[in-house]
Amino acid sequence: MTVRFGRGPVMLGFTAVMLCGLLLTLFSSLWLIFIGMLLFSAGFFAAHSVASSWIGPRARRARGQASSLYLFSYYLGSSLAGTLGGVFWHHYGWNGVGGFIALLLLAALLTGTCLHQRLK
Repeated sequence: MTVRFGRGPVMLGFTAVMLCGLLLTLFSSLWLIFIGMLLFSAGFFAAHSVASSWIGPRARRARGQASSLYLFSYYLGSSLAGTLGGVFWHHYGWNGVGGFIALLLLAALLTGTCLHQRLK
């Protein structure tokens, strides 16, 4: 897919899939929640694969350090978002966590769109 459409659009598309999956988990139907979890997980793993495969071609030098910085940021972001997600869970339940994650995904889509336009 990345060869045909480019890494940027594919990553944005899979981030949008994550957002759609997340929204499905906000319904009370167990089937919609299940489908939402499948979509969110598939979108996450696909977007992460595209992002991590982008490191080598984008780094002009010190590719090992660039890859290391990506992984450091990935785990730091997961830790911070996971911790903040617990705060949202405590105060607002699953809808609060969903809203928090939706804001993060919207920020990722906005940032990704701006970067994609800049790299054209």
